[in-house]
Amino acid sequence: AGQEDYDRLRPLSYSDANVVLMCFDVTDSNSFDNILTKWYPEVNHFCKGVPVLLVGCKTDLRQDQELLQKLKDGRMELVSRQQGEAMARQVRAVSYMECSARYQENVGNIFVTACGAAISAARRRQRKGRPRRGCVLV
Repeated sequence: AGQEDYDRLRPLSYSDANVVLMCFDVTDSNSFDNILTKWYPEVNHFCKGVPVLLVGCKTDLRQDQELLQKLKDGRMELVSRQQGEAMARQVRAVSYMECSARYQENVGNIFVTACGAAISAARRRQRKGRPRRGCVLV
């Protein structure tokens, strides 16, 4: 739901979030750049204090020779794990993870990590006497 048509509606879904997954396509440097220019500012504004996981998606395409050639011809490159980890530090994500939904690689672990981050944050809030919040997946 990154289309500009949803820019005014999307913030309504953030109010009760316990965790945010900011995802990008490892074969699309524009989606990676949008983490810093679009998603991080928005999430930081509407979800201050909510744990964030940064997720690199479509990792199976790193082995796709046809795609690699197209990227090379267009003078573009894949987003590396190191770049993802650096971005995670920059946006203060609690974790950087990668997955391939096509091959179900690491998808379950991402949700386990997200749930763990949400539970840890909820426990910290309870110790500080803040009210509990709901869970929203967007």
